[in-house]
Amino acid sequence: MTPALANDSLDRARKAIREAMAQWDAADLEKVEKYCQLLRAASNDLRIFESAVRSGDVPATPELCSEILQVKQEVVQATRVVDACVAFHRGLLARTGDAPPVYNAEGCLAEESAGLESEVHA
Repeated sequence: MTPALANDSLDRARKAIREAMAQWDAADLEKVEKYCQLLRAASNDLRIFESAVRSGDVPATPELCSEILQVKQEVVQATRVVDACVAFHRGLLARTGDAPPVYNAEGCLAEESAGLESEVHA
């Protein structure tokens, strides 16, 4: 692989992460799923770039290694946020039976008692 192609992979990974962060909306599950796709694409591009570095196609400088770690950390952090958000949406969906959530004046789901709510979120 040429250094130019390898660098394109790293640039695509960064772009996917920036695009995902720009589109982030935790309340919109469809956007969360698109965000997850962008993170998968970024991870794949990062793996391609790392392979080029390991094979010697791209010289491994300390700055480059630091940059790779930074991109990896961004992907890991974003993935944790996505996982938490998806788990929240799945739990909410299970609790409401696919109906949109309705909250009462106490901030609890309308179908639940306030006593149950504190146990669930403890």
